[in-house]
Amino acid sequence: MTNEASPGQVTVERVDAIAIVRFANPPHGTMAAKGAAQLRDALARAIADEAVHAIIVTGGQDGVFIRHADVSQIAKAGEYLATGQIDPAAFAQSPFNDVAAMLEAARKPVIAAINGVCMGGGLELALACTIRIAAQDVKAIGLPEIRIDIFPGAGGIARLAAIIGMQKARLMSLRGTVLDAHEAFQAGIVDEVAPDALYGAMKVARELAGRAPAAIRAIMALAADRTPLEGSSLALARLLRDEPAVRERLRRFLADGEWLDQIS
Repeated sequence: MTNEASPGQVTVERVDAIAIVRFANPPHGTMAAKGAAQLRDALARAIADEAVHAIIVTGGQDGVFIRHADVSQIAKAGEYLATGQIDPAAFAQSPFNDVAAMLEAARKPVIAAINGVCMGGGLELALACTIRIAAQDVKAIGLPEIRIDIFPGAGGIARLAAIIGMQKARLMSLRGTVLDAHEAFQAGIVDEVAPDALYGAMKVARELAGRAPAAIRAIMALAADRTPLEGSSLALARLLRDEPAVRERLRRFLADGEWLDQIS
């Protein structure tokens, strides 16, 4: 077992041929561009390392996987889009989107060990992983963005639809549905429920890490026959740019301190 500390919000632990990548941003566990960039860089190293045969992504603080993307950064981006300081294409080229694309494109298994709150951007990243294992006591898994007048902007709707079907994904996104671990398993969003998410993920990771790497790579490549992404980020950028009422809603959301109640 070895530990590799990344600066700030991401740590990497090696256990045999498995890399365990933890994200933590106390106290709330939201992910902003800085944390997304750190996660991207850590994952890039693990994916490129031929000695790593399986990767686990999990939360580094109790009760939180990734709570959601940093709404204050989305609100700020809305103001920049409205004033022409950035355009929708630049908005779509973010470290957060890089992480999601990297997870989906990986040719080795990436397991999301969902150890706590997994909402919005947190679930979008988990959906990009190969396998999702949730702790049995997790109470909040969902895409609740509609509650603050936006929607998942990193491919989450398309990825969810590929897993549970378009109608169910559409309804979840339209209603901002939040599920517990067992409900998410019944819906097909989570592949397994375990007493401890990391323990369950390690069990699966050891199994997969023991398989022939060439065969695993071939299966991963053959299964990756879809590309859901950029459309949702561009659509979110245009919404933020063109709808003053949405930008005002985000400002109220942040100013009133209601965000934990609304999307947690």
